[in-house]
Amino acid sequence: MNYILFTLLLSCNASQAPIQNIDDLAPVIIYKTKFDYYYYVPVTLNNDKNRIVSYPAPGDLYYEGALALPVKLENDFLLDRRGLGTNSAFTSFTYEEYSKLKSAPSHDVLYRSIIDKDPFLVLFDCGTSLDYRHLVKNLNKKIKKGNLECQSLL
Repeated sequence: MNYILFTLLLSCNASQAPIQNIDDLAPVIIYKTKFDYYYYVPVTLNNDKNRIVSYPAPGDLYYEGALALPVKLENDFLLDRRGLGTNSAFTSFTYEEYSKLKSAPSHDVLYRSIIDKDPFLVLFDCGTSLDYRHLVKNLNKKIKKGNLECQSLL
């Protein structure tokens, strides 16, 4: 009986592809902004854009040991590595200076530091990294061809 149960459990798990990293499930977000906010820390606002609902801790600005600046893509697109969404706004804090803080600024200080509450020209959800064999290379190919096949978030 135990052998049959063990065999059934193995067969159920064998059909699922292993997920190597939780980042594999995060949405692939690419975007363009009205101005150059490449070095500036984003926060997330509520729907009315009058309150911050999410912001990073200084240590959250790193990915694999380096600052998690967006990845520059073709045609001035950027690949997000921080979790941007439709309610994201950019602060006047650069990644470099914010990452050196001992703790995150207060909500009030962060809110007053917002330089643009409506920064995006375009914002696309392009699936997950599991959809791409070589994420940056494949995104650049799609951008060059003008065939993103991504969902507009704006």
